[in-house]
Amino acid sequence: METVLKIRNILFTAFVINWCAVLFVWLLSLTGLYNWLMGIFFNFSVYQTKTYMAYIIGFWKVLAAMFFLIPAVSIHIIYKRK
Repeated sequence: METVLKIRNILFTAFVINWCAVLFVWLLSLTGLYNWLMGIFFNFSVYQTKTYMAYIIGFWKVLAAMFFLIPAVSIHIIYKRK
């Protein structure tokens, strides 16, 4: 039972770390650095870059919840009932 609770704690910690990484990327995207780099290397406009970043960050959040938070919560609920 203790190994399952360790797995739960690891999954929850991974979710928190992933959430901090998403927040960092989102804050970095507000600086304009992404717009400048995408304009130089890939010839994207500012609007395209912001749209792509919104899609990427949103998809990243959904994947983080699916792979880390939902299993951690389900393990927590199962062992809370026992």
